[in-house]
Amino acid sequence: MQSGFFERHPSWAVLGYRDFRLLLLGTALVNVVMPFHFLTQVFWVEDHYSDRTAVLYVSLIAASRGLAGLVFSLIGGAIADRFERRRVLLACEALSLAVNGIVALMMITSPFGDATVFAVIVCTFGAAGIMSIDAPARAAAIPSIVGRENIASAISINTLAMQMTLPLSLPLIGVLNGIFAPGPLYAWSLIAWAGILPAIALLRFRSYGGADHGVGMLTNVGRGLRYASSNATILSIVAMVAIIQIVGMPGVANPLGPVWMTQVLGLSKAQFGFMAMTWGIGAMGASLAMARNRRIGQRGSTIWFAGLVFSVSILVFGYSRNVPLTAFANFTLGASFSLLLVSSTTIIQGVVADEMRGRVMALFPLVMGVAQLATAPIGAIGQQIGLPALVPALGYLTLALCIGLILQRPGLRHVRPVVAAPVAVMPE
Repeated sequence: MQSGFFERHPSWAVLGYRDFRLLLLGTALVNVVMPFHFLTQVFWVEDHYSDRTAVLYVSLIAASRGLAGLVFSLIGGAIADRFERRRVLLACEALSLAVNGIVALMMITSPFGDATVFAVIVCTFGAAGIMSIDAPARAAAIPSIVGRENIASAISINTLAMQMTLPLSLPLIGVLNGIFAPGPLYAWSLIAWAGILPAIALLRFRSYGGADHGVGMLTNVGRGLRYASSNATILSIVAMVAIIQIVGMPGVANPLGPVWMTQVLGLSKAQFGFMAMTWGIGAMGASLAMARNRRIGQRGSTIWFAGLVFSVSILVFGYSRNVPLTAFANFTLGASFSLLLVSSTTIIQGVVADEMRGRVMALFPLVMGVAQLATAPIGAIGQQIGLPALVPALGYLTLALCIGLILQRPGLRHVRPVVAAPVAVMPE
């Protein structure tokens, strides 16, 4: 019965791989917990500190995540290319459970009084560093499980599973934070590892990268950077992702999006959860469309389109004080970001050589790390000039940078991922 279904629906055939289903389950659970943890920390800060300091502390928590990504992501890519990837994932998730348990304890007991926020920031740095090692190993494992020819479908379905968690988890986060104290709620979220750890432990695949064991870790990192910077396709795609995440995301998503919803729009925590759900619905719809039609995510033009739509949506979001209009802008932000993420990952996975896969895929958490690190100065600026002035300014800057990149690298729209060849060159 299953084989007949997959014959009629080839885009879903990757679900026939047992290990892919287990990896998918673990990824979905991780992506339920990550926004839950960050947003619960946001509400914890708002409950314990004044509005003026809350913006700064929330930005510092996000910046700690970013600094961890900046420090550990490239090393994580080298680890994914150097060691057996299933064991890397298992070690990362075990450590992640331990560190997040310490964060929960800090939030519940506040052992250092008002200075507890700085202890939470330090522990959050550690948890984010672990996930920066986990992410490239998880991404590099997908082709080893489903084969290079199925990468597009696997990435679309993987992203769809991640995005499906948002419409379910975000309203729940808001409602639960309106009922329970953030600290105990954070602790209860750790039950997710009862599913994450067994899902990884049951994986059967074995995947080793092609990193040179005869040289040091930093040498392997340097080789990965040289490889990525010498490929115009990879460089252009990473540049677009960097523009959106570093400049565009801070004002409309983490960390300032939740603050905007509660302080500018005046939404309650529960109302924020339902507003945030519109991002998840948009992302889920875009991911579903790409899962059904693999060609959407295989086109370089999709990356350009997604970047422009995201930029314009920031401006609508930043100028709107109307809740339905803001919800629509949030929907298009989620949809366009999902288009960007899936198409970027699909094309890069299709052109990169396997021995460099972990190190190249580590560029995505690296960019995310830089973006989160940038939230500290952005949050400080927002504290001085106000979020109503900051968010539209970020929208205009994002749009200008996207247009500039499109004009500089117009050939990316012709790029398609390849199956047989390891490298693709962007047309001039």
